[in-house]
Amino acid sequence: MPEQSTYDCIIIGGGPAGLTCGIFLGRYHRRVLLLDNGKPRNYASRAIHGFLGQHDIAPGELLKRGRKEAESAGVEICECTAEKVERLGDVFEVTTTAGKMQARRIVLAYGVRDILPDVPEIERFYGGSIFHCPDCDGYEVTGKRVGVIGWGKKAVGLALKLLQWTDHLTIFTDGHPRDWIDEHTSKLLSFSIDVKKQKIASLDGSGDKVKSVVLDDGERVALDAMFFTIGVERTCMLAEELGCKVDDEAPNIIVDDHKRTSVEGVYAVGDLVPGSQLAITSAADGAIAAIAINKSLLPPSRIV
Repeated sequence: MPEQSTYDCIIIGGGPAGLTCGIFLGRYHRRVLLLDNGKPRNYASRAIHGFLGQHDIAPGELLKRGRKEAESAGVEICECTAEKVERLGDVFEVTTTAGKMQARRIVLAYGVRDILPDVPEIERFYGGSIFHCPDCDGYEVTGKRVGVIGWGKKAVGLALKLLQWTDHLTIFTDGHPRDWIDEHTSKLLSFSIDVKKQKIASLDGSGDKVKSVVLDDGERVALDAMFFTIGVERTCMLAEELGCKVDDEAPNIIVDDHKRTSVEGVYAVGDLVPGSQLAITSAADGAIAAIAINKSLLPPSRIV
């Protein structure tokens, strides 16, 4: 159980953003509590790509190292879920499954979750050969046969983006209306990107490597990998309950350049805020927020 006196900062979320924020605040000799329920967005990923000096590191290993660094800097870590945050005068009270704690500043770092396509056995291949982030995993499908599960403008955009790595592309709308305009159809045709409107009956493969998609009319499409774009949502409603301004069109909390939300004393970092959703940029967000938080806690006599 965390100690009951007031912390300088409570960080809700223990991914790259939350851990980096905690490490920097700990190095400022701030008293920090990090809450983590152990449910990261990239739970299915086999490796993190593009993280300087840590290419191909397993997500769990990166978090293990991050926790060790945070604790060595004095950060307390509580494995629990934050259920409510409310302001009590000059501090915030956080109600968790491990009890109540108070802090002068709050960092929201609990991230988002990806909505998986409603396709049989997709969990078996998710993270091994089926992905949601082309920025993270596009390079690994260079020259391969790749499918895109989705519909509407986002599916078209994802397919066109994947041309960066391969020109063997097929969109699967999985029985949904295409829901894009003629201009999009023309773009797909110009790059010979096929579109299958039938519902996906099953996925075939070996281990976690998908080999083909079987459609409900019996057609089989050979593939080496797939990406999907169905939707993304915040993992909880803490920001809304606190009164933070959010984007109605995307799962983002609105922040300024220092990661401050519209609620004084509350910061948001990582996949919760606009921008690239990569482990390395999330870590950068945590550092930016920590610098701003530390400055906000300094007495006026130490600021010029």
